[in-house]
Amino acid sequence: MIKSKSIYISPHPGDGERLYVDCLWPEGLTTRGAALAQWLQEVAPSYELWRHHYDLTEWEDYRQGYWKELQAADKRRALNELKEKARSGVITLLYGTSDAKRNNAELLKEFLECN
Repeated sequence: MIKSKSIYISPHPGDGERLYVDCLWPEGLTTRGAALAQWLQEVAPSYELWRHHYDLTEWEDYRQGYWKELQAADKRRALNELKEKARSGVITLLYGTSDAKRNNAELLKEFLECN
């Protein structure tokens, strides 16, 4: 099972393995405080995509760009590992933005569930 949640929300036992999937580390948090299992920079959007296209008014363009990045051959191993973890337990993809619906974790969750 795959969930998504803000990294700023306190950990909960139902979160399972907590995985941060943004390209930049959130201000004011430590990995210990976030109860983070791993920061998966390899499946986070590229800095270039984030820098030039992360704008909620252009959300669909950003979404398409991120999905295109996720389809790259160098992402397959990490994505397959995430799918396997989700099949065998709960994983929570963590995001650092303020929008609960439009964020990298939700896009990655959608991508994993569709592919």
